[in-house]
Amino acid sequence: ALPIWWRCGGSGSAVSERQTNREGEGERKRRAAEGLFGTVRESGAMGGSQSAHSTSGGGSEGYHIHGVQDDSPAQKAGLEPFFDFILTVGNTRLNRENDTLKDLLKANVEKAVKLEVYSMKVAKVREVEVVPSNMWGGQGLLGASVRFCSFQGAHEHVWHVLNIEPNSPADLAGLTPHTDYIVGADQVMQESEDFYNLIELYEGKPLKLLVYNSELDKCREIAVTPNGAWGGEGSLGCGIGYGYLHRIPCFPPGPEETKPDLSPPPAAA
Repeated sequence: ALPIWWRCGGSGSAVSERQTNREGEGERKRRAAEGLFGTVRESGAMGGSQSAHSTSGGGSEGYHIHGVQDDSPAQKAGLEPFFDFILTVGNTRLNRENDTLKDLLKANVEKAVKLEVYSMKVAKVREVEVVPSNMWGGQGLLGASVRFCSFQGAHEHVWHVLNIEPNSPADLAGLTPHTDYIVGADQVMQESEDFYNLIELYEGKPLKLLVYNSELDKCREIAVTPNGAWGGEGSLGCGIGYGYLHRIPCFPPGPEETKPDLSPPPAAA
């Protein structure tokens, strides 16, 4: 599967802060981005930002699920790309980036093992059962790409697809206006400009993106070929929204979010 990477952590108000401190540079970047897309709308944070997720005794880190292969153990277990973070395997909390996840999966090949998974979509931890396997027909024991990072603020860095021009590269790639959100690419995207730079870098070349559709409640991979000479405005021919007003609408409100509780069980008396 394509190794999809995206921003983990960070502040959704970063763009507006940069524009306040370096207005001239922000305007220059906005105009450059509009040359790539046609329309770029950026919004800063309004009101309180989403509260930080944290896990008692475990921090706010886990293994972020990336592209999930069809018919893989990860897919059969119901793991969702972009939204899910693996927090524990069995009784082991995965709060450091090391070989623990890989070792535990190897130790449970062809055996059911329980995972605790945090979902950004509903801000809750759920338990799933997965059977790591090297016989399912694809790559890896899970059939999913993962990256260790924080789930604090990971929902903030998405690019909302707005209007799409007919016969544009965005249209030919199958993007859907207003309900599609670009949540990942084959390179790490740490802030707003990284996506625009990526489009410029891939001018005339196919670029794979991970896209979430809010109407279908599903992620999919698409390939788009930026082309400034397609006959219309921009290299993609679509409007892009970024910031508070353009986040995926399915997240619960910040102050009332459920925080995952991974406190160790009380010792037996």
